[in-house]
Amino acid sequence: MKTGKLIHSCGSIIKEESIAPITVHIVSHTVVAEANKPYANYYGVAPFYMPTKPNSLFLFTQEFYTLEEVLRFSKLIDIGCSEKLNVAVSVLNFGNEHYPAIRIKNFPDYQKIENLQSCLMEQGVEFAKKVHLSEKALIKTSKCFLLEKTAEGIYLDHNQSKTGYVALQRLFSKQEFNEAIDAIRNNLNSPLFDAARGAMILDGTITDVVRVYSEQINADLLHLIQNQLEVYELNHAD
Repeated sequence: MKTGKLIHSCGSIIKEESIAPITVHIVSHTVVAEANKPYANYYGVAPFYMPTKPNSLFLFTQEFYTLEEVLRFSKLIDIGCSEKLNVAVSVLNFGNEHYPAIRIKNFPDYQKIENLQSCLMEQGVEFAKKVHLSEKALIKTSKCFLLEKTAEGIYLDHNQSKTGYVALQRLFSKQEFNEAIDAIRNNLNSPLFDAARGAMILDGTITDVVRVYSEQINADLLHLIQNQLEVYELNHAD
């Protein structure tokens, strides 16, 4: 694909994830977890997925920190990998319980988590001492995006490989989203993909999107999903 002008944006992604606690190589009396089955609707049916490093780490905090605050903290992380880290803020919902966390992607080594926490604590971050974890969480992550617009309503992510976005004409409810994605998977002869709801600010306007992850991400796959979403919207218009 030809690379066009890159777009910097902020927004959020909402996804239900399988969560597992991490109990070693962390600061005492803190809570850390990871998304242990990332992109479940892709890797749940794709063979030979063998994770070798953390996917998404969640460092639970005593209070909610804004994205601006967390990005400031990340500039002062000194553990030899800060330039590669993808830092964001999340709220994890376990039923009626809601917990804030700092979300870290591209972290190289479980054994360095304690060092990471120590760097953040030196900047005043207070970590939660107790969190009631469940196996599944509905997670809203607020983050920055670096996007390439390849067509109207279609974007590739330059911060996160194998990831693209399709703009929606309106906000989908959770039920509508699940129905639309299930219909696409059942009707398309296309590569496997994982999908999540999201929104980002583009040209000063909120734009609802579908985040698409696939090992075979390309413009054709995103166009297919875009077309099928438009068909779903037409068939379910008021």
